[in-house]
Amino acid sequence: MNQIITIDGPVSSGKNSVGHLLARKLGYHFIDTGSIYRIYTLYSLEKNYLVSDLEKIDIRFKTKSHDTLIYADGIEINNRLHEPKVTEFVSKIAANPEIRSISKRIQRQIGKPQNTVMTGRDIGTEIFPDASLKIFLTASPEVRAKRRYEQLKKTKPELTLMDVLNQIRERDKMDTEREASPMRIPEDAIILDNSYLNVEQTVEKILEHYK
Repeated sequence: MNQIITIDGPVSSGKNSVGHLLARKLGYHFIDTGSIYRIYTLYSLEKNYLVSDLEKIDIRFKTKSHDTLIYADGIEINNRLHEPKVTEFVSKIAANPEIRSISKRIQRQIGKPQNTVMTGRDIGTEIFPDASLKIFLTASPEVRAKRRYEQLKKTKPELTLMDVLNQIRERDKMDTEREASPMRIPEDAIILDNSYLNVEQTVEKILEHYK
């Protein structure tokens, strides 16, 4: 039986960096479920896809030389998923109950066939509640805001750290209070605060629990 490791947590908690490195160390497949919502957002904006059209998109994750390549309808799409217009609207798309229902089915289909590390906000509660190992990764809002600010300041020099902190708090509120699949800690998850840990140290902590 294939093993599933879920990593849930709020924005800028380091889920994807940690998940990618953990999967590489274990030889597992890595899936960032946030990418699925970004694909939906891109298609909605550029192709005028309706909710009923989204399930038709052929989404695939492929591992190549330690990188995860994401394909939509046969086209490698990684470099388009973090365009400003996608980032602006993705949280609204992800909060749509019908879209989340479609995404759940796709996430299960993608994750089941192989050993997988899957990251998101409802993976351990909604997608794979019977996962082999569940991690809830978190950090203080201030630490997460600083991480996010360091990522954004070169492309958005007008942003201040306080702006980013306010955005983080607003996103946390949206994620925990949305009607469809709100972010919450799985009952049997290991809660790991990585406010003072780097990616490698965080992965080592998870590996201790895995072993």
